[in-house]
Amino acid sequence: MDNDSLYMTTPEASETLGYTIQHTRRLVREGRLQGTKMGRDWMVLRESVAEYVTHSNTAPLIPAPKRGRPRKGHGRRLGDVG
Repeated sequence: MDNDSLYMTTPEASETLGYTIQHTRRLVREGRLQGTKMGRDWMVLRESVAEYVTHSNTAPLIPAPKRGRPRKGHGRRLGDVG
């Protein structure tokens, strides 16, 4: 098995995990995922991603709906019926 099939890019790993690219890089830096920096890019060990998915107790990061009132100009306009 060659190195290309052992590793995946950070965007591939983040898509698999359901996290942002930045969070995936953070997991590698913290040692929670095994990876290496090749040039300027992080490469994540495929086996590490699979193990993290099966043993992780956390749910993927899902953007929460925005709270609060809409910004001025983004809500209803004068004359709108509703």
